[in-house]
Amino acid sequence: MQQPQYKTNLEIKSLARMHTSQHLGILISATLVKFIITILAVNLVSVLIPTNTSIGYLMNYILVFFVQVGTSILSAGTAFIFLKSACNMSSTISDLFCGFQQNTVKILKISVVIAVIQSICMIPLDIATIQYNDIVNSIPLFKNSGNEFGLFLSGNVIDNHEFLEAYSVFYNASMKFYLIMLICTIISTILTLPFFPVYFMVLDFPDWTATMTLKKSFEVMRGNKMRLLLLYISFIPLFLLSIFTCGIPLIWIIPYLSMAETDLYLDIMSVRNKSMNNPQY
Repeated sequence: MQQPQYKTNLEIKSLARMHTSQHLGILISATLVKFIITILAVNLVSVLIPTNTSIGYLMNYILVFFVQVGTSILSAGTAFIFLKSACNMSSTISDLFCGFQQNTVKILKISVVIAVIQSICMIPLDIATIQYNDIVNSIPLFKNSGNEFGLFLSGNVIDNHEFLEAYSVFYNASMKFYLIMLICTIISTILTLPFFPVYFMVLDFPDWTATMTLKKSFEVMRGNKMRLLLLYISFIPLFLLSIFTCGIPLIWIIPYLSMAETDLYLDIMSVRNKSMNNPQY
């Protein structure tokens, strides 16, 4: 008997496109609602806790961390909707909040682990953000506003040499900032690859504890982390395209990516179950 084989990423993406097109309305709605709730929660923290002081910045950082953990419950709901759609089952926007009805504590425990890893990876970026803002605010170009800024542009405030010098400082600071952002994002993505299926597994195996779910997630992803990473890389051209089209394609790209993740999870579990049920393997 032939050993069960994983689908290629091309097959996964083809399947994801089909599932996305069949359930596009609910998938876009769930993605947008989750995004809006998360953004509103983070912005509310930013409004209530200004970051113009060290204490304010620290309190804001801590509260944003807890917001990130809290909104992870919506990630379980999103996973539920995408799982149902991948299995050709109907779903409603209320499914997005299923994590508030069951396994809430387990989801929060798992999310704390993931959020801690991501936060540690982003510490260099947080430091770089503070330094970048200080540099930008020290440049005359960003100190002036209104009529003064117009005078600056016309050359009445600083001469061309000073302008070029200010631009050089801004450019170098920006390049350094975005390089650090890229490196931190890559490291965070790689370190969290083993946690990719946790929200799916919370739904599929509700009797497991948070520790067991994390352990099984590592086992399931053994040998599949590169598949997932290559799947993410294959979406980079689409995200780059969205930059030049005002981000409009993201309305379809993000649900498409999430569906590809869902189909990859189902493929991994399908092959794993077939292998475990066949004593020859």
